[in-house]
Amino acid sequence: MSSIETPWTKMALPKKGVLTTLRVGLDSANAWYWIRCKDGQFGVAIQLPGDAVASTASIKGTSKLNITRVNDTNGEHYLGVVIGASELATVFYRLCLDLVSACQFSTSPDQILAIIKRRVLVWQRLFEKGRRKLSPEECLGLISELKFLRENWIPDVSTNGVMGWLGPTGAAQDFHDETIGVTVEIKSHAFDSSVVKISSREQLDAEGSLFLTAYPGGLSSDGNGVTLNDFVEETRNMIPLSQYAAFDELLLSARYIKDDCYDELYFELGEPRVYLVDNDFPRLIGDNLPPAIGRVRYDLDLTLAADWACTLREISERVKR
Repeated sequence: MSSIETPWTKMALPKKGVLTTLRVGLDSANAWYWIRCKDGQFGVAIQLPGDAVASTASIKGTSKLNITRVNDTNGEHYLGVVIGASELATVFYRLCLDLVSACQFSTSPDQILAIIKRRVLVWQRLFEKGRRKLSPEECLGLISELKFLRENWIPDVSTNGVMGWLGPTGAAQDFHDETIGVTVEIKSHAFDSSVVKISSREQLDAEGSLFLTAYPGGLSSDGNGVTLNDFVEETRNMIPLSQYAAFDELLLSARYIKDDCYDELYFELGEPRVYLVDNDFPRLIGDNLPPAIGRVRYDLDLTLAADWACTLREISERVKR
């Protein structure tokens, strides 16, 4: 990530009290502050009623991401998320901006605290695992899921919107809506290949109607195409405001944090191929594997699955039946 100046750079340690504060944007509906603590930690905090801050005792800090609760001499109450590692400052700054943005349409303390609790848990997992940027293959996979989300899932298939995007959560399939009995697994593959990788016996096994949707794609050699950062932002602008927070949390679960390095890679995607995964579809699932077989991974050649080919329209038509 290129170096950018964070608001904490020029904030001095507090000479009195426990915090130095700097208001985050006067146009925000909620009172957010950049903070620097007496012990050198820095982060972002929101001013909340005292009883609301007291109710956050269940939010625990970790070695890399801590929670601070402050009652200042003026009787104001703050809940803050802070770190002490300066090498993480730029990444943490972007995360804090996303948190402030996610809470801008929430006015009740309960709503804000719910967002903060979920976001802190995701951040903690992210920092404890270590910051690793997405590979080009992972970028292509994420773009493919986002393309299906915004062009098919939300407008034509599901009523649960972003909440039906399960890929980043580690679920067996990428999209699922229990109320309509539709599940979709998204794959990406190179333009010159028809092979996709299946990572488990559960991935092509689901109740109801299961579809496999595969996008051909790859890096653009001439600078045409789309960057991951642009594609994420375009997608955010196409979803309901009420689902912004959930969308950002899913992106974090997918290990995506906006980074200048993602502006350097341009991707091209072709038209997807869609398959109805029924009982005869070529796959390895629990029913056709011996009990002694544990975890499975295999390649699936889509040219040999032509008998199960269908269209994106057929996914939405299943919903109407």
